[in-house]
Parts: sequence; structure tokens; C-alpha cells
Amino acid sequence: MGAKKSILSAERLDEYAELTYLTKWEVLLILEKFERLVPRGIENDFNRRFSIEEIMDIFPQLKVLFRNHNPFRDRLFDVFSSQHDTRCSFEDVLDMFSVMSHNCPHQVKAIWAFRIFDCDNDNMITRDDISAICDRLTNYNRLLEEEKESIAEVILNEIDLQRNGSLAEFEFVRVILKISEFHHTFSFRP
Repeated sequence: MGAKKSILSAERLDEYAELTYLTKWEVLLILEKFERLVPRGIENDFNRRFSIEEIMDIFPQLKVLFRNHNPFRDRLFDVFSSQHDTRCSFEDVLDMFSVMSHNCPHQVKAIWAFRIFDCDNDNMITRDDISAICDRLTNYNRLLEEEKESIAEVILNEIDLQRNGSLAEFEFVRVILKISEFHHTFSFRP
């Protein structure tokens, strides 16, 4: 980045650094990588949307993260996609890297993790979501329905404080924050 002039105004850079858990340097690093996708510059359209493949091509850490076909890749991109179309703009990717930053508070990370595991986007983690999570983790159809139902039963018995058969965000967050490795494993750098 050295002497290269940024296409971001100082005010906009300050705003991005203020609104995210990223440093100004990290914002500029992400922008520099995005400029590779748009040779004439991205400055005319910071909301231009890019495919998952294009984004993974410029961020090797995402490619490595998903090399073994991460079962939640589509959920990660869908949750951070402002249009929920699995395509992301520069600002969507800033949000993703912000949440995945080591500077992001554990509570904020846990809320975003809840969104990723809420597979049907109904603001609750239900038996169906738990079954879908089991399918994703076992490469689909490796567990019998009875086994997935048993797993859902155990999870809900332990975590469902309201005893309503599903997990609200606060119940999920409460448990996730007790897992010491969560913050470290739910992180990556730009």
C-alpha cells in the first residue's frame, strides 16, 4: 500500500474503522484486494456485488477455510450478504471480516453464529435447524432421522430455558459464550 493513494476519503476510512472492529490498515488491505476484481477501480460502486468464488479468489484465507468444503460456507455468505443472495459487496465483506476479527467482542460473534446456525432464518434454532446442522456436519444422510431427533432432544433439554422447543438468540448466546475456544475458532484475518 505504501505511497499508493487510497480511493477512500479520509472521512470514509474513519467511518469504516469506527463502524467495524477493523483497523484502518485492515480496511485498506481489504479494499486493495477488492480493487483486483475491478481493474478500473471500485470507487464508483462500493455496493457492486461479487460471487463467492470471486471473493474467495482474492482472500486465500477464505479459500483455505473452505477448502474441505466447509458445510456452513453458504450460510456464512448468505448471512453476511446484505441482499441474502450469497453475493457480497465490499461493505458486506468488511462486515464479515469485522465479525471474524479477533477484536470483535465475543457477544457479537455469538449473535452472528446464531444467525449462521438458524438455517431457515426464522430467528429461532428449532429441531429442523438442529437436524440440518447434523446433516451438514455429517456430510448429509449419515445419521438416521431418529439419531438426529435424539441429538435435538438432548440439545433442547440442556439449552432451551423457555421450554418452548426451540432456542432463542439469548439462549444460544448464553451457551456459546461459555465455550472457551469459540472466540478463537470463529475468527480469521483479512
